[in-house]
Amino acid sequence: MENKERAAASRLIKKYSIILILIALMIVLTMIKPQFIKPGNLVNMLRQISLVGILTMGMMLVILIGDIDISGGPQIALTSVICAYFASRECPLVLAFLMPLLAGLCCGLVNGVLTAKMRIPSFIATLGMMSVAKGLALIVSKGQPISGIRPEIEWLGSKKLMGIPVLVIVFIICAAVVSIMLQKTAFGKKIYALGGNQEAARVCGINVDLTRIKVFLLMSVFATISGILITGRVSSGSATNGIEYHMDAIASTVIGGVSMTGGSGNVMGVVGGVLIMGVLQNGLDLMMVSPYLQQIFKGAIIVIAVVADNMKNRR
Repeated sequence: MENKERAAASRLIKKYSIILILIALMIVLTMIKPQFIKPGNLVNMLRQISLVGILTMGMMLVILIGDIDISGGPQIALTSVICAYFASRECPLVLAFLMPLLAGLCCGLVNGVLTAKMRIPSFIATLGMMSVAKGLALIVSKGQPISGIRPEIEWLGSKKLMGIPVLVIVFIICAAVVSIMLQKTAFGKKIYALGGNQEAARVCGINVDLTRIKVFLLMSVFATISGILITGRVSSGSATNGIEYHMDAIASTVIGGVSMTGGSGNVMGVVGGVLIMGVLQNGLDLMMVSPYLQQIFKGAIIVIAVVADNMKNRR
């Protein structure tokens, strides 16, 4: 009887481990820095979390098929400066949305083709794209922030609807769309199948190459959305906007329970991972921890999460 109770308790803790960690982290930070729990700080934190969270939805899809995309942050920077470029000029406002989307889709298409068709490891392919996107962002912006953007773009990053920041609403919509896609559509089943075993998926009649390309395109769509929103958030486009967000996205995805080998994971877990990383980031900022130390800390979290994932897969 005791063994059954222990097993049940163990399953319960495992099921809600992310929520428990998040609650514990918030309690500790509130005790250390009481201003953490103030409404103003929480709203700002949610806005920042949403920007990373949107990219994380794309990163989750890429990791689910057993790949990785480290060009997500630079894609945000590139689409941000392109958005700001058109939003700061006398031209149709729609170009401030379409042109960054076109640039993002080009990045995703190149990543997908290199990985799926040319058989280049996704890490290497996206490493190259990371450098290309950084360079293009610097060329478009001429190394300077592009300011003077239209109020419509600023509205997206700073205003609220029914008391909820627009950024948070967009994040919720993105998470809901990805969740429905993974659970209710044939494409979602293909994504899980690829992560489980690509050769088996191919034998079952799934167009593996096309599915991988579509996933990289979706990754770039989410990067573009984040790029446009961050432009409104900071009222300018810069080659440094969101440049390191892919690190947070990878960490959030793995913490959220998505296996680095692909094939397992869900949106709710990843959202929990995003919240944990966001709360942690906010706490470190409040404690005025050096940004350099924060980078080391994030890197350590990724390594620990990946090691834990590998140990779990071996059992």
